[in-house]
Amino acid sequence: MTDLSADVLVIGAGPCGGAATWGLSGRGLDVLCIDRGGWMDHGAIGRDRPDYERRKQDVLHANPNIRRDRSDEPVDDAGSPIKPMIAHGAAGTSPYWAAHVPRFRPADFTMFSDDGVGADWPLRYDDLAPFYDRVEAQWGTAQVTGDPTLPDRHAPVQPLPAIGAHGERVVRALEDKGWHWWPVDLAVGQDGAAPETGFCTHPGPCDIGCPSRQRSSSDRAFLAPAIARGARFEPGMRVQRLVTGPDGQVSHALCRRTGPAGEDTIRVFARRFILAGGGMGTPRLLLLSGIASSSGLVGRNLMLHPHARMDALFDDPVGAWAPQELAGIISLEFFATDRSRGFLRGLKLQLSPGPGPMAIARGGASGQRLPWGADHHAAFEARFDHGMGMTVCVDDLPEHANHIGLSTRMTDRDGLPAASWHYRLGDNTRRILDFGLERAGELLTHAGAHTLHTTPLIAQSGFHIMGTTAMRDDPARSVVDGFGRSHDVGNLFVADPSVFVTASSMNPTLTGQALALRTAEHVAQDL
Repeated sequence: MTDLSADVLVIGAGPCGGAATWGLSGRGLDVLCIDRGGWMDHGAIGRDRPDYERRKQDVLHANPNIRRDRSDEPVDDAGSPIKPMIAHGAAGTSPYWAAHVPRFRPADFTMFSDDGVGADWPLRYDDLAPFYDRVEAQWGTAQVTGDPTLPDRHAPVQPLPAIGAHGERVVRALEDKGWHWWPVDLAVGQDGAAPETGFCTHPGPCDIGCPSRQRSSSDRAFLAPAIARGARFEPGMRVQRLVTGPDGQVSHALCRRTGPAGEDTIRVFARRFILAGGGMGTPRLLLLSGIASSSGLVGRNLMLHPHARMDALFDDPVGAWAPQELAGIISLEFFATDRSRGFLRGLKLQLSPGPGPMAIARGGASGQRLPWGADHHAAFEARFDHGMGMTVCVDDLPEHANHIGLSTRMTDRDGLPAASWHYRLGDNTRRILDFGLERAGELLTHAGAHTLHTTPLIAQSGFHIMGTTAMRDDPARSVVDGFGRSHDVGNLFVADPSVFVTASSMNPTLTGQALALRTAEHVAQDL
């Protein structure tokens, strides 16, 4: 048995845990961050290896049930059509992402007041705005100011890369139709995106192993600077449960770690505990610990951002695979509620390039495998860089039946119940997806596409896990308050997207980090 101690223990080292640790560091506090994973060796991923695309189907896959890394835990996802896409370690899932870091819009915090569904958040956009500013600056965010769907904000931290020839083609179609569009906000790193930095060689779409994406991975942007300011990081720590004392407060986290001599049991004592395990890991730990659940809402109201996709083929090359970094574009034309459409809330349309070479050969974007033999290369040339797609991301409504639980049939390496997913697409969500696919097909056809291929629901898209420890002022209808503090356990805080009250259709990472930084400052002042 080994004992560690700190003033504040942060459990989880992904983007939100990194932001919380960074926000607490340099304040004269002993801050310790732990995670079941460790530091990622970005250089060992082998983006330039000829088998890169094949390894993305197994050892580099974002689904832990497929990847099966030693730091992974299994997920019982039989009860969900959408599968988990998460990773552990000093960067969490950020090495896998496309580094899009949008803010939630003001109306995302007032869904009940505006639309009579869900609930209002216990804070507003203006409460988070200064924290958005600081997190964007720490990332090194490239953006174009002036988006009419957002209030005024500070000038961009870094210059945004070009949207590319395929982006320009779709923008012309968007403007012909009079639809909103704007370039994405992109985390490019504090050293910028200028060509003279040698920042990007763009060997393909932004994904795990991309050299430039090391600059927009949270280990580099948040955890390493936090350690430089005095915080500590202990990798390989598998938290079993949180143990409370006679006063009902958390006294320590009980952990296991594999050492040179075998398995070690470690107790980590702290004055304050911050959970940043994400929308699945955080409720699982609370359920394993049997705490913070007097409302019965731990794990409930799971929201997943269901995705659909419309792929399109064009006669001529579209220019998506260009030798430069490319920014994406989004359209929020159908973001807000319009009851005449037959559903509440809305969606985000986002442009993405076509699939890579191996995916094309296996039928990506068309549903038809390419022929092998003499005709293969001609068929490949007719497809490669002749396609692009639009994804439809839905503002998923909170539903009590959708939840994270403890599996009765799967356990992790320590014999503890795995997390189980119980999720069904609501009728409102399905109507939004279908409407969005129609609009995406309409847009791509207007841009010159001759063939469309529809994916009604992308199964491997469970990367935005939200709502499972929601924040509200009323303890009977939530798990934590507006600063992420547990209503039941006064020295326990949550700082990740599990506290979200509603989902928006915008990527959640930046909002989760802004909340984590706000919670960290509250904890520091409390101490």
